[in-house]
Amino acid sequence: MHDSSVASRGLVLLVLMGVLSVGAGCSSSQSPGPTTKTDEPASRSGPALSLLYTTPTDSLMLHNARDERRRLLVAGATAKPPRAVSPSGRYLAFSYATADSSRLALLDLTTQQMQRVHAVAGRAVTYSLAWHPDQDRLAVGHYRPTDNGGRGPGGVRIASPDGTTRDVGCSSVREVLHWLPDGSLSARTDDTLYAVDPADCTTQTSLDIRRMHFIRHASTGQQMAYIHRELEYDRDRGEYVPDSSFVLSDPGGGDAETLFGDERRARHHRWAPAAHDVALDVRVEASGHRQVVVYDGSRPTFLVAPDQTTGDQVHPRWSPSGNRLAFTLRTGSSQQAAVRMQGQTRRLGKVDGAVWGWLDDRSVVVPGPDSVRVQSLDGTTRYTHPAPETLLHAWRRPAS
Repeated sequence: MHDSSVASRGLVLLVLMGVLSVGAGCSSSQSPGPTTKTDEPASRSGPALSLLYTTPTDSLMLHNARDERRRLLVAGATAKPPRAVSPSGRYLAFSYATADSSRLALLDLTTQQMQRVHAVAGRAVTYSLAWHPDQDRLAVGHYRPTDNGGRGPGGVRIASPDGTTRDVGCSSVREVLHWLPDGSLSARTDDTLYAVDPADCTTQTSLDIRRMHFIRHASTGQQMAYIHRELEYDRDRGEYVPDSSFVLSDPGGGDAETLFGDERRARHHRWAPAAHDVALDVRVEASGHRQVVVYDGSRPTFLVAPDQTTGDQVHPRWSPSGNRLAFTLRTGSSQQAAVRMQGQTRRLGKVDGAVWGWLDDRSVVVPGPDSVRVQSLDGTTRYTHPAPETLLHAWRRPAS
């Protein structure tokens, strides 16, 4: 009787151990969260493409299009501008807000590891970014907007992908714009543009910019483009009216050249990568349409001849080589992504607002009403994904 009861208890123990081991095996194969969609290896049939985006439920996600796996990076995150890729193409700097803070992060596009660069309490913080042209070194400006929209308390820092960061020591400037050819940093207050020493924020030059808006530097740092806005007296109307002109100058405001006056309503200017070409859209008086025009340093050239225009061309986007331009083509209530090639306008399907950008010189990333698409220049859809709340970045893997 004693021996049989011992044997029975041993049998029960063995059965329980077997059940527990089976249960443990099942639990270990389950996903620990939203980092993967399945525990089985997915078929690698998609493109070598990655997407960084936020969802309507405020999740910051990293998506691998090759096997359709996704990984949660931050829960409760709302995307905020700006974003900037390092000259090496390896690092993406971007900002986002949580329920009680504003944060700036770096994502290594090769290893897909994220690190925090800066964080401050409160959601109402504005960041600005400027990568050094030859080094993986990032200038970061940050400030809290004042009640009247000015640049309130903040500062300027220099950060590196190795995790080091330091305060530059600026007492007044809060926003960084660009690294200049002499190694100084272009930065600004509400009313003044400075060139400062990135070591200690010593002022090199200064410029009154109260009438200069939407200042953007060429990638070389040798020129800047902006909208010059002031009030002009209109004798016919008997009052002062806004007058806005599109102007190019050197980084210090010298050698200023007005390309378009107020009647052209210049908007959305963008510099070409590693070149002095600038693209923008302007109003054409004869047709009333808006058209993309390119200035190469000698004369402005319309992307499409004005007499061949049937709609508005807005929001130009340069290809990585600077040899092609994508834009939004508006005809009536329809908006389509388009690219100009070999004297023809090729339409790439519906777009929601502006073309996001180029994946490479042969494919364009197009956010549509219901999905984001990668379109080849012949109109073929290479990849599609349900529309995210905000697409922060798209890139091929591995990053170059």
